[in-house]
Amino acid sequence: MVEPLELGSFISTCRKEKNLTQKQLGEELGVTDRAVSKWENGKSFPDISLIEPLCQILDISVSEFMLGKRIEPEHYQEETEKAWIASLDEPLLYKIQMIIYILEIAAVAVLQVPLFSHGPMCVNIICWAVWGALFFAAYYLDKKIPERKLRYSNPWIEGVFSVIYFLCYMLWFFLRKDEWGTLPMSEQMSLWAIIVVGSIVGFCVRVFLARKKRRSAV
Repeated sequence: MVEPLELGSFISTCRKEKNLTQKQLGEELGVTDRAVSKWENGKSFPDISLIEPLCQILDISVSEFMLGKRIEPEHYQEETEKAWIASLDEPLLYKIQMIIYILEIAAVAVLQVPLFSHGPMCVNIICWAVWGALFFAAYYLDKKIPERKLRYSNPWIEGVFSVIYFLCYMLWFFLRKDEWGTLPMSEQMSLWAIIVVGSIVGFCVRVFLARKKRRSAV
């Protein structure tokens, strides 16, 4: 949310553009002119129930109200996303991030059944359907929730889940292959070393990129 003084100045400017006095604006909203004065002086915020009617009277959007400034049409979506994400607290951002990752991992896990098993066709069809539903849910959240760069609110969470993705693909791919047991121990150890090193490198890279995204998004 914008600073109280900045928001108050914006409300005052918009009110004057509409040629309304504090008393007239207060009467339309069912509050006193003293309450309007407090808003404009940054001493208090309008009640949440008054935000939408206040925006309608001042002919501004809720996003503009939250940002405390006019938004140019070409920047409307970008600024709206910033206003939306600014209204969320860190725990909620973590939950959003975790839900998306868990859905993606569940989709990867379910996908292993039709790819690596020789079960009944009906079971495979059900697995493909579940995979599609999980993948679509993760994709929808990933695309529709605003400000993707800032939504990845905890770089460590992103790093940990990147390792889980990597292990899901690598371990299932290698350990499910019949040839794994026939490989010489030296080759098995080499593959394990590749998996471990890949996990460490992937973790470090994702944490670094996540921190960089956060710095550029602020």
